[in-house]
Amino acid sequence: MRKAGSILIEKFTADGEKPLPRIVVKQGLVDAQGNKLEDVEHTLPSWFMAETLYIHFNGQPINFDA
Repeated sequence: MRKAGSILIEKFTADGEKPLPRIVVKQGLVDAQGNKLEDVEHTLPSWFMAETLYIHFNGQPINFDA
């Protein structure tokens, strides 16, 4: 797999269908200090959903307070 310029995030589900906000960052992201995040578990914020991001990239701003 090509690592340069890509982000790999592993998502989890409770029932095999509905995604949970829990993820593991596999590669491609860094923390505030610039350290690589690899195999680090996080919980995604409520706005970080495929539908929200799709709508954002098609002209609607993200409501971070929702």
